[in-house]
Amino acid sequence: MHSSMVQSVDLLQPACLACILIETRSPLRAQQPRQQICHLSASISPSMLSTFRASVRLAAPQKFFGSLGAPRAASSAPQRFSIYRYDPDKMEKPYMQEYTIDLKECGPMVLDALIFVKEHVDSTLTFRRSCREGICGSCAMNINGKNGLACLLFIEPDAAAIEIQPLPHSYVVKDLVPDLTNFYNQYKSIEPWLKRKDTKAK
Repeated sequence: MHSSMVQSVDLLQPACLACILIETRSPLRAQQPRQQICHLSASISPSMLSTFRASVRLAAPQKFFGSLGAPRAASSAPQRFSIYRYDPDKMEKPYMQEYTIDLKECGPMVLDALIFVKEHVDSTLTFRRSCREGICGSCAMNINGKNGLACLLFIEPDAAAIEIQPLPHSYVVKDLVPDLTNFYNQYKSIEPWLKRKDTKAK
């Protein structure tokens, strides 16, 4: 069990559920005053808090830190990543390029690995990213055959290379960057906004 995570939960006083979830998910945030991270004003009873703490101790280490209860990024084994590469300026066919990085040197998410490759291994690698909080969807890509957000997907250490490709069924601008022109055109066509039934008088 991850000791710092358990400590952050044990130090909590009966307060809002959001504090427990945030501090449990990220032990580093437990060092901040609760006033800075509390987003809910609803309080929970001491009995509910006790029950939730017990369930967190059982479930959180496996969910957020891997099956052994240790941070996945602390793995000492190097991990291979097979990444889709395509440069329209070179007029070459797309290909898969393999990179090997030490997981101790990057964060626990797939996006962290991509950023590490771009900053320390190959600066020509191109991909989209923005909020890193799973909200904007910029880092959507196909990882090991499944579509997802790279900022929300943990690196699962494996002897086989982790395969990363751009979103399917779309043209590729470069590397992991898909052309979203058709997507935005379709999005605009359904007019996803509120409309007034009556015209506002001027």
